[in-house]
Amino acid sequence: MKFRLIAVTVLSAVAFTGCADTPKLAGSAAIVNGKVITSAQVAERVDKVRTQIQETDPNLLQEVPSLIQINQRVVDHFILVSLISEVVAREGIKVTEIEVANYRDEIFAQFTQDAIEAQLVSRQAVPADDVDGFMYEILLQRALMEKIAPGADTQTRTNALIDYFTKLSQEIGVELNPRFGTWDPYNLKSTPGDFTLAVPLQNLTGQ
Repeated sequence: MKFRLIAVTVLSAVAFTGCADTPKLAGSAAIVNGKVITSAQVAERVDKVRTQIQETDPNLLQEVPSLIQINQRVVDHFILVSLISEVVAREGIKVTEIEVANYRDEIFAQFTQDAIEAQLVSRQAVPADDVDGFMYEILLQRALMEKIAPGADTQTRTNALIDYFTKLSQEIGVELNPRFGTWDPYNLKSTPGDFTLAVPLQNLTGQ
């Protein structure tokens, strides 16, 4: 699935091989628009996701991601947040806390909170304490689609949104530490590189 766009319905720190960081990227997972996303930020969220998956009812988990999948999704999260911050600054789009809360409650009422939280943590690396953040991202993306492709059909709007984020990420610059793979601006996600180490979470749920 490209990015987390249109995902309405939805561990401990990751181990890596010992590749050397470049001076520019030392201590960072990525640099977006000149701003550093640290490896510590990524490790903290990865650990939070891992812990929640361990504590989630296995019957609610549609997949058990590998360490590298969790790591990639966490890195993608931080890149997305950085891109969205730029969108807000450029487009002046506002989404209120009340709108987020109402949307979250609507989704919970339709699918149950436990089911949604299980899907988000296992498939999107979104821990329970950031569900509102995820809902905010969705609502902002919807608002942006309305602005850049008003009145268009769903596919056209989705393509316009992806194209917008692709061009934005190319313009402001997204650079990943080789330990975290490379950034693909056309598919809007990180991809594992030769230096990343994938370790299956076969025992994550205790099964």
